[in-house]
Amino acid sequence: MSMTNPTRSASVEAAPQVARGSLARFTALIGSGTMLSRVLGLLRDIVIAYLYPKPVSDAFFVAFRLPNMLRELLAEGAMNAGFVPVFSDYLARKSRQETEQLVAVSIGVAVAVLMVVSALGVVFAPLLIRLITLEFGPADEQLLLAIRLTRILFPYILLIGVASLLMAVLNSLQRFFSSSYAPALLNLAMIGGAYGLRERFDEPVYAMAVGVIIGGVLQILLQLPFLIRSRIPLRARWDPRHEGVRRVFKLLVPTFFGQAVREVNIIADTMLAWYLGVGMVSALYFSYRLVHLPLAVFGLSTATALLPMMSRSASSGNLDEMKHTLSLGLRSVFFIMVPAMVGLIVLRTPIIRLLFEYGEFSSIATANTAYALLFYSLGLFSFAGAKVLTFAFYSVKETRLPVLVAAAAMVANIILALLLMMPLKQGGLALASSLSSTINMVLLWALLKKRIGRLDMRSIGTAAGKTVVLSTSMGVWIYVLYVISSRFADTAAIWGRLLVVLLPVSGGAIFYLAAASAMDMEEAQQIRSVWRRRLKRASGPSSR
Repeated sequence: MSMTNPTRSASVEAAPQVARGSLARFTALIGSGTMLSRVLGLLRDIVIAYLYPKPVSDAFFVAFRLPNMLRELLAEGAMNAGFVPVFSDYLARKSRQETEQLVAVSIGVAVAVLMVVSALGVVFAPLLIRLITLEFGPADEQLLLAIRLTRILFPYILLIGVASLLMAVLNSLQRFFSSSYAPALLNLAMIGGAYGLRERFDEPVYAMAVGVIIGGVLQILLQLPFLIRSRIPLRARWDPRHEGVRRVFKLLVPTFFGQAVREVNIIADTMLAWYLGVGMVSALYFSYRLVHLPLAVFGLSTATALLPMMSRSASSGNLDEMKHTLSLGLRSVFFIMVPAMVGLIVLRTPIIRLLFEYGEFSSIATANTAYALLFYSLGLFSFAGAKVLTFAFYSVKETRLPVLVAAAAMVANIILALLLMMPLKQGGLALASSLSSTINMVLLWALLKKRIGRLDMRSIGTAAGKTVVLSTSMGVWIYVLYVISSRFADTAAIWGRLLVVLLPVSGGAIFYLAAASAMDMEEAQQIRSVWRRRLKRASGPSSR
């Protein structure tokens, strides 16, 4: 017998049931939007590398670090982890009026808190930037530029916080389209600002900062039609003592600080990179952005799709189903992340040369960025695995343990960074991040096993072993194709740079997927099934 309140469907659309194959379908949808956003993000980074000298780009990245940190904390984890489980419970157990009230109160409290945070950031920008850069002496022009940029950028926190809450509402309803594609608007606005507004400012980089604010507004506006279509009334109400909001914050706050640990690692890396000299902050930024592309497109997309699925299984007490979903998610993540890691390691220099080595970005900058990318790439699978395991804890409403594990990993990262930065420079900072993320993943696995019982280690281990073998073979094939294409291509020309990247990448992808299909790996079957459905839809009317 259904326990769903009959009045709910009249206003708030019920979340659809999850069928088998939903993970691949939802991941593909989220991943396509994330891919667009990350490609536009790469284009944005190319614009920054081309237009701005390294002292200016270093200042922009330092100023954008805190607002961007809040974006990643809210949009890529904390808001989902705090709001989705509670909202899902309200959808299943509460009345229409109570569910709508939860949304209204959440919006009201979020706006009030984020307005205060944004105002404090503007007022205390000089202190924040000095803390990030460890520059406490007389301010030079680069430091003053970073402070001025911070004051322009900090109100973005309010905008992205509201946008993230609206995205979490839609994710709870398994409406992933707008929340997946909204981040692309930020990158479009930044690119448009860089070119369309630069003549209006004495310092052209201010135009890109204004583009960030415009992008935040656009991300909110994109959500509104989808919320209206889902019958979510948009109201704001101040009631911080509301039972649902207290539950959200009980989950959100430790989740926020747990994820903040990763951002503290990045800030610590920024401090140490600033100490290493001009251009090192940019080298770490560009290399992290490249490694974050496959991580966000597939790792984060998988975790986002998994959370509501695992939350429903956990809420209904079906831990076996939850474990099966988690197992499939981890296998799927490793199936993509391991070959991506190998590909980035082999092709790191030609990829960076293709994307960035123009204008103000020199061959020395390419070498510095490629060196950092080598060590960041080593942690790609553990970055993604830790994200999936963390979301598994969130699905059972356990947020304390991931915070403690993340704190331990943060301490390990800082210690390793201090030990490795002198012998390996920026590569040591990147390697410390990779090693600490592996520590994070291993500890999360051990604690989750204690929390929910035995996990599907056999199938995960078997799939991971096959993936490593196939990825290593693919890496050899990619290198052979790179050597062959390099002999015929003029890498000083854009067509040559494209050839030495696209030929090995496409050849390696075909080799890997064909070999995985021949080995009848379930993860390859999921990818094939998604593409078959897409092709069938694309040719539907004409094929009948």
